[in-house]
Amino acid sequence: MTLQSAPHSDPSNDSHEGPLARIAIIGRGFTGIMNAIALLKGFDQPFHLVMYDPNPRINGGEDISRSGKTVLNSRVRDLSVDPDTRVDFRHWLEADDELSGREGAVGENLDHAFVSGEVFSAYVYQRFSEALRKRTDVIVQVRAEAVIAVDRDPHGGLQIVSGDGEQAHFDAVFLATGYGVSEKAEDRPAPAHAESAIVVGGGVHAVDRALKLLASAEASHVTLVSASGFLPQSHTGAAVGPVAPDKPLPGTLRGAFRFLRQAANTAELEGSGWQGIMNGFRLRAGDLWKGLTTEERRRFKRHVKPIYDSHRNRLPPSHYRSLHEAIDNGTITMKKGKVERIATNGVLLSTSAGLQVLAGDRTIDCRIRPVDVDAPLFRSVFSSGLARRDELELGIFVDRCGRTVVAVDEFDGLFAMGPLGLGSLPDIDQVPEIVLQAYAAASTLRSWLNQPLASRDTIVAG
Repeated sequence: MTLQSAPHSDPSNDSHEGPLARIAIIGRGFTGIMNAIALLKGFDQPFHLVMYDPNPRINGGEDISRSGKTVLNSRVRDLSVDPDTRVDFRHWLEADDELSGREGAVGENLDHAFVSGEVFSAYVYQRFSEALRKRTDVIVQVRAEAVIAVDRDPHGGLQIVSGDGEQAHFDAVFLATGYGVSEKAEDRPAPAHAESAIVVGGGVHAVDRALKLLASAEASHVTLVSASGFLPQSHTGAAVGPVAPDKPLPGTLRGAFRFLRQAANTAELEGSGWQGIMNGFRLRAGDLWKGLTTEERRRFKRHVKPIYDSHRNRLPPSHYRSLHEAIDNGTITMKKGKVERIATNGVLLSTSAGLQVLAGDRTIDCRIRPVDVDAPLFRSVFSSGLARRDELELGIFVDRCGRTVVAVDEFDGLFAMGPLGLGSLPDIDQVPEIVLQAYAAASTLRSWLNQPLASRDTIVAG
């Protein structure tokens, strides 16, 4: 489907010379749509954009929330798709009386409200449509085919192979598949009421789903299964900015987290809360990560990441209160264990005490699975030498702009955006970080394409 095929400006008045740059985005969840917005607003020369995804409907929030109705874990103030206009999302909400009224906050208080993925998706899609209408020099096509391989084109550039075997040439390709390309299981028909339900997952989506089951009377009791045993902590009632202690951050994993614990404990005693300390730590996490040894990074993945995630992916205060009230009154039971199998009547759970059968009338899987680096698409970029796995096998090794990094001073036009780069860039699965990365990638791509062909493989580390 061609979304726009507008006439180009008169060549005599057009500073661009030569054929249109051809750019592909694989994935049309939030990461993919955000990259399209950044290209439309930041790539200031004519181009032809093709967006691939087997789902024929554009949805602006697929990798932000697996269910559009799930509350997001970022406040309104942090959800703008324009990094230069932080209040853009708030202004969009305020322009719709029904939406702003539904959020139950007005004026500056709306900055600190939490919205659903459904509302955020509508905003992202509208901003994409507006950016597209302003670019009469751009052709955008949406292709419903899955992409199974990306390789070097023998004649230069990159080549995409879609599921039907069709090959297409591009100057640059963005992998924007969120957490991967594995198929989502179809939801089974839900009973009108379940005496007992099981929700698998320890993140914001899982908690939100468990609370909704109880609030809508779809279940009388919910067992919440977390593999790590941790659940999300709470945001503060009023948002706090980053707080960084005066002392320099230690360069080792153990030292850094001892430093973080001490700073958070001090903040709690002073009444300012640990959340600001965590916000400040996250701003410095990228530099810390670059200095860690491989073994320290692996130790982080094994032992620290679940705790870190539970403090960075936070619940709105009202959700946090409701969760712990439900745990206290027994309507939610928390279980720690790894789900080995999901059946129609419950789950097989591996715990420290051994295997356990957990019975339930309904089971809902809310886990965010790691990137499947063995999927055909990713295997193709690894085998062709366009990309390499990060050392923790969380995804693809990238720089700050999302460029895949294989060797020093080597770049062939392939980007791996958002959560695909989690092994290289902590927190790159958060909305503000994805937005900044998308604009940085658009700017980097324009500079790279304007270089002479002989020098295009040079990378400046980002």
